[in-house]
Amino acid sequence: MIKLSPFFKNDEIEIKFEIAGEGKPLVLIQGLAEKMSGWNFQIPFFKPRMKVIWFDNRGVGKSSRPNYPYTMEMFVNDTKSLLDHLEITEKIHLCGFSMGGMIAQNFILKYPERVKSLILLATSAKTDSSYIVENVTRLEKESEDKRVWSNFAVYFSKNFRDKIRQDKNLLELLKSNMLIDPTRVQDYANQIAAINKHNATEVLHKIKHPTLIMCATEDLLLPLPHSKILHEKIPNSIFERIEGAGHYFNIEVADTVNKILWEFIKNHF
Repeated sequence: MIKLSPFFKNDEIEIKFEIAGEGKPLVLIQGLAEKMSGWNFQIPFFKPRMKVIWFDNRGVGKSSRPNYPYTMEMFVNDTKSLLDHLEITEKIHLCGFSMGGMIAQNFILKYPERVKSLILLATSAKTDSSYIVENVTRLEKESEDKRVWSNFAVYFSKNFRDKIRQDKNLLELLKSNMLIDPTRVQDYANQIAAINKHNATEVLHKIKHPTLIMCATEDLLLPLPHSKILHEKIPNSIFERIEGAGHYFNIEVADTVNKILWEFIKNHF
C-alpha cells in the first residue's frame, strides 16, 4: 500500500510535508520551483540521526498553488505554522537552499528564539530573479528533453552533466524530480515575487546564531559573491566553498555536503 504524505492546512494553504527520524529537529526548506524531492540526497543520511522535517513550499509540488504574488512573510508563516502544528517546541536546526535560504534568513530574523543553528546553501541576501520567468516561458515551447537538459545546464556543472549522461538511473531520478508535479510559469512568477522583494543586507548582523554558509564555484544562479556577502555580514558564521560543483551541489557532491552539515550540526547540538 502506498503511504500518502501528510498535509497541513494553514488558512487556505495546504502544505505537503514529511517527517522522519527521532531526536533534534532539522528543518529543510527548498528553493525556487523545487519540490521536497530536492532533498532526496540528504534524507537517507539525516533521518537515522535527527528528526527531519521537509515540505513543498506554497506554489510547488502537492502544496497549494494560489495564483497571486507571494511574500517572504507568507513563506515564513507557512513554516512556523507547520512547526506549531507538529508541536515542535525545541529549537530547530534550520537549513535553507537557494530561495529556501532566503526564507530561512527571514524566519530566523523574525523568530530567533525558535532556532538553534542556521545553514544557508547557495543563497543570497538580495537578488533579482525576474529573468527566470522569461526563460521558463521560452522553454515551455520546447520538447521535454530540451527542457530537461536546458535546466541541467544551469543547475549542474559540466562534469556532473557528463555523469548524468552515463548513469541512466541517475538521469531518470533527476528527470522525475523535475517532471512529476511540474512547476508552472505562474508558480515561478509567484515565488519570484517574494525573492525580488527579499533584502536582508542591512539586518544580517542581527543573526547571532551559529551559521554555516556553503556555496559552489560553478554556481551560475547565485555565484560565490552572494555567499561571501552573507559570511561578511553574519557575525558568527563559517564559510565552506565546494570546488567544481554547480548550484545544486547538495546533489552533485551529496556525501561531502552531508558530512559537512553533520559536523556543523553536531558542534551545535
